[in-house]
Amino acid sequence: MKIRYQDKEIETDETTVAAFLAAQGVKTAEAVVEYKGDILSSDAALTADLEDGAELNVFRIVAGG
Repeated sequence: MKIRYQDKEIETDETTVAAFLAAQGVKTAEAVVEYKGDILSSDAALTADLEDGAELNVFRIVAGG
């Protein structure tokens, strides 16, 4: 299936958001996951099914000064 990840079209065989993010090296506990326009909790990201054509973005919040 094809999805849009970080504004790039990617083809994947993964079937869940968690599996896809793990394959990308993303730890959901350390990131904010936006999937199909909604912000997912880390628990929701673990169980959400990945859908063909869906948009997925990951953000990391950092502090600094």
